[in-house]
Amino acid sequence: MKITPFLPLILVTVCGGFQRPSAHAQTIGQTQLASLSAAPSAVTSARDNAPASSVHIILIIEENHSFSTVYPRGMPWLSALGDTYGIATNYFSDEAGSLLDYLWLSSGSGEHAFGCGGWGCTNTITSANIFRCLDQAGLSWKVYAESLPYAGYMGTQSGEYVKRHNPAPWYSDIANRPAKQKNMVPFTEFAGDLAGHRLPNYSLIIPNLLHDAHNGTMAMADAWLKKQIPPVLRSPYFEAGSAGVMFITFDNGDGDNQGQVFTAVIGANVISHAKVDKAFRHENTLRTMMELLGMKHFPGASGTAAPMSEFFK
Repeated sequence: MKITPFLPLILVTVCGGFQRPSAHAQTIGQTQLASLSAAPSAVTSARDNAPASSVHIILIIEENHSFSTVYPRGMPWLSALGDTYGIATNYFSDEAGSLLDYLWLSSGSGEHAFGCGGWGCTNTITSANIFRCLDQAGLSWKVYAESLPYAGYMGTQSGEYVKRHNPAPWYSDIANRPAKQKNMVPFTEFAGDLAGHRLPNYSLIIPNLLHDAHNGTMAMADAWLKKQIPPVLRSPYFEAGSAGVMFITFDNGDGDNQGQVFTAVIGANVISHAKVDKAFRHENTLRTMMELLGMKHFPGASGTAAPMSEFFK
């Protein structure tokens, strides 16, 4: 199934209404609208002849290392995985500061209007976001956060877990709804959900500070991925003909600075050994994930961002 792109004119359509794009979104829109208009989207979804509820997207976010420090020698296992599937070779983070890029991956904005910085936000974000869109579409989601002390934890830090690496609790859809907070669970639940065929449509996996290369080494992060990802790839979610797609990216570059980052696209429907040099940012990943999940309206800058069509068969 080829998904026809949604082309906003003055306002960006989002789930639940309209919002005026930020200055950054307007810039992105001006540079990418031409490419969107030139040809229909070629994102080939694993939803062909299948309901959206059968699609499973996994996003894993690593920390603070540039493309050149990760690929190919800094994290060799992850690099080899990307070589097998697909790597975006011209992918840049949106801003410096951890939380800001997690927000770009969730609502297509750094949400500065809500007082957000890399450390957190002074106000609860009311913008449309992927969690709201999934809820409105009747699709499921979970945040699997390593070292989260218990489901629904809303604190700023517990051991090696930090709230600034988790976008969900900053949005009103979760902050104001205790029932939805229970969708944020310790990563220890992931293996059981995978084995029990209970993965949600959208899984956001957040390694802890030691395993995301923030406080730990790249070797530690690579070893963690080497342990956790193979069982997923052997599961029915990623077997031939399946609807599973995994994205692995980094929030931003070396020293928590905006810059080029490694991003891999993984799945049975991904072109083998794909290297795509087209310019992408986090809002492109957001747009792609939402299109794969059958969404028609996209929040923030993802409304004008091109989907990462080049990776898909």
